[in-house]
Formats: sequence, C-alpha cells, structure tokens
Amino acid sequence: MKIRIATRASKLAMVQTRQIMAELEAIIPGVEIELVEIITTGDQIQDRSLAELGGKGLFIKGLEEALLAGRADIAMHSLKDVPPSLDKEFCIPAVLKRHSPHDALVSSKYSSIDELPAGAVIGTSSVRRKAALLHMRPDLDIRMVRGNVDTRLRKLDEGEYDALILAEAGLVRLGLGDRIRERLPLSVCMPSVGQGVIAIECLSTREDMIEALKPLNDAETFARITAERAMNHALKASCTSPVGSFAEITESGLKITGVIWSLDGRHRIQTEQLGKLEDAELLGQMAASDLRRQGSADLLKTPVTDTAPSSHVIYAPDGAGDASAAAFVSPTAK
Repeated sequence: MKIRIATRASKLAMVQTRQIMAELEAIIPGVEIELVEIITTGDQIQDRSLAELGGKGLFIKGLEEALLAGRADIAMHSLKDVPPSLDKEFCIPAVLKRHSPHDALVSSKYSSIDELPAGAVIGTSSVRRKAALLHMRPDLDIRMVRGNVDTRLRKLDEGEYDALILAEAGLVRLGLGDRIRERLPLSVCMPSVGQGVIAIECLSTREDMIEALKPLNDAETFARITAERAMNHALKASCTSPVGSFAEITESGLKITGVIWSLDGRHRIQTEQLGKLEDAELLGQMAASDLRRQGSADLLKTPVTDTAPSSHVIYAPDGAGDASAAAFVSPTAK
C-alpha cells in the first residue's frame, strides 16, 4: 500500500509528519510513504498578520488542493491551524494523542510574565495570545512576529523582542524545550482550539483511507477536540478570533472551558460546561450558548443566534477506537 502525505515544508511540520509516518509504518506492514511538500500562502507571505490575510486557513488550503487534485492521499495539520468548519469534501478521520496545550514564554532576559517590565516588547502572531496578555498586563507592548519557530527565535536573540509567546508542544517537538522560561497557566492564556493536536485530513469519499487510519485515532483526544471545535463553530469564531477553549476528561465526564476576550484585552468572559463524553459536540454548543448569553457577539462582532447550526466539524468513522470517538459523526458523513 502506498500513502502520499501532503505537508507544509517547515521544520515543525516535517517533525510532525515523521511521527505520522512512524505510526503508519507500525500499523500497515510494508506501507510505502511519499511526502508531498507544499509551500502554502501562509508560508509565503510573512509581512502581514494572519488576521489581515484571512486566517490560519491559508496554511491548509494548498494541502487540500493537493488532496482534491489527487496528488496526495492524506494531509498532516496542526489542528489549531484548521478552521472549525471543513468543506464537505474533507474530513478528519484521525487525531493523534494530544501533547501539551499550553502557551509558553520564551525570553533571554526574563523568567516569567510577572518579571517583564512595563513596556516590554512581546512577539506573537496570535490575536488570542495578544488579548490574553493585555488582559493580564495592559502595560506590555505586543507586536506581530511571523515566520517559523527558528525565524522567531532568531529575531528574539537579535533583540527585536524581549520575549515571545509560542506553543509549548511545538517547541518540545523541535527539541527546543530548554528555551521555555514559563509555561503559561490556562487561567492566564486559554489555548487555541485543538492546540497540541496533530490531525490527519483526507477526502470524505476516500473510504479506503478512512478505514486505514482508524487505528491511529486517539479516541479521548477526538472527543475533546470535538467539543472545542463545536464551540468555535457555533460562535462563528475563526482561528484568528480572541477565543480560547480547552476540553478535558474528568472523573465526572467531559468538561469544556471557553474564554473570549475583547481585542484590547480589557474584557473577558468565560464558561465551563460538564457533560457526558458521548455528548461532546452538544457540550461545545452549550458552551457557545452560554458565552453568547454573556455578550460574546459584542466581543466578536458576530450576530447572535439561539440555535447552533449543524457542522462539518470532524468525521469519526464507526469503530474508531471506542464510543467516545465513534459517537461524533458529522451529519453529512456516510
């Protein structure tokens, strides 16, 4: 069997793709794997913010085009880069076990957010991280920084920034965990939807791939990100909205925490919802409903609706792990 994997060409993307390769080789004896490297629009344009360019979906469009053209069988994504609603042609049949969801402070000068002096220049390309930091420290100077992790670290080391905020999972996967000075608690910086999760996408019609990928799917991670993505979809929030969420499995069931900030960080609303594992999508919609009740439309500048629409959030093939994964079948899935 031959599987062609579409992937971005960045160092982090290649590290994550090699993890998928190893997983595939472990479950499919004799599998032949070919990498299809894609330079996405998001990779090409580095002098403007993602919000200005249209969001993180720019990082997946080129990979999806390769799937549609038949040049690749599956695509590898950092799930936080994937919009909460997929076009009907695509599905996410498998996600790997989640790594750390935390954001991290990287600095050559300071050991914590509290230690940063007033006016310290902090680099991030994330609207969410900027809003969270300003809510905690309105005296900080938050500036855009684009580029891959190595590029951002070089700019930090050259003195353009006093500190950076980066995803802990990405730094650790790159062997750069020693650059982390502080792991930001979720109470300060609620992570992006799906942060720390590697996702595999394919065409909804590729039943052969969906079947082959079943063993790779981590059922608990799948349930958690189903709730998170359902919340964002119901809010009509994008990857560039000042929204954070995190779902976790507790002794009482599945708990999702959702946070929305105003862009300037002055205002913050939060919800916590607890329910059954098999009701993950409903739980995410309940979180969105509570946030709308608290005024999310004013913060996100989106219309208020009482009913969360059905979504093509993700597609869980029957039998993918246990019930916590198999329950979340998109309405359009076969």
